[in-house]
Amino acid sequence: MIIHFTRDNENFYDVESIKKLLNISRSKVQRELKKQQTEIIKYKNLFLYPETTLFELMEIVLIEKLHKQNDKLE
Repeated sequence: MIIHFTRDNENFYDVESIKKLLNISRSKVQRELKKQQTEIIKYKNLFLYPETTLFELMEIVLIEKLHKQNDKLE
């Protein structure tokens, strides 16, 4: 997992790190990132996303998994 620190000690993550943290496919991560209106920093041929974006994606994935679990219970 790659975490990049920049000014004011903000954490930024690349797509591969987000993929590993959320345990979802790369294509799903990229689709969800396109939907988000987020800041993107390009650093050494990597696109980095702020930590808040990671938390928003975590929320989306968690909600989707809960909906799937509820559908199985019904």
